[in-house]
Amino acid sequence: MLSSLKSATAAHHERVEAAMPSLDQLATPEGYASALRALHGFHAAWEPAIWRAPGMGDTGLVEADRRKLPQLERDLRALGIEPVVQRPPVDEMDAATALGALYVLEGATLGGRVIHRHIAGPLGITPAHGGAYYHGYGELTGPRWKEFCAAAESYVARHGGESRAVRGAVACFGALEAWLAVPGVLAPTPTAALTS
Repeated sequence: MLSSLKSATAAHHERVEAAMPSLDQLATPEGYASALRALHGFHAAWEPAIWRAPGMGDTGLVEADRRKLPQLERDLRALGIEPVVQRPPVDEMDAATALGALYVLEGATLGGRVIHRHIAGPLGITPAHGGAYYHGYGELTGPRWKEFCAAAESYVARHGGESRAVRGAVACFGALEAWLAVPGVLAPTPTAALTS
């Protein structure tokens, strides 16, 4: 299943990366603030929809251990950044579809660690102050990714739904790409709490 997810989402992943601020832009106060605002708005809509999907309780994944929204909220508060008020639309989904969407959000933690190492120094952020989201699970990021992959594959092996998981991942990437294109979502947002 994971190879199907990866191949089906490769082009979508590239488009989302192109739509986000570049690594160098993320190392600026404005670029970092705009990325946090955009990601917060997206997670605020998608995380609850994923976890309320019927059957998610049978995946073996614990919502409280996997939510990124609290980290984003903490980062915004620490840096004095106002969140985006609007939210992207999200359709209801079943557990297999939700696992596909969660594949996108969990996979982002791997790249987030690379980003965090690049921007922490220039921005003066730490996991405890403004850098929680991109820090991900810290040293547990790799093991948590493997746990997610095993749980997703196990669920689909027991209940079926590989094609729905692929559709969920593609839909999540597509929604994120559309969200980033909404006027104002990635607007530069200066904040005095960041150093440059």
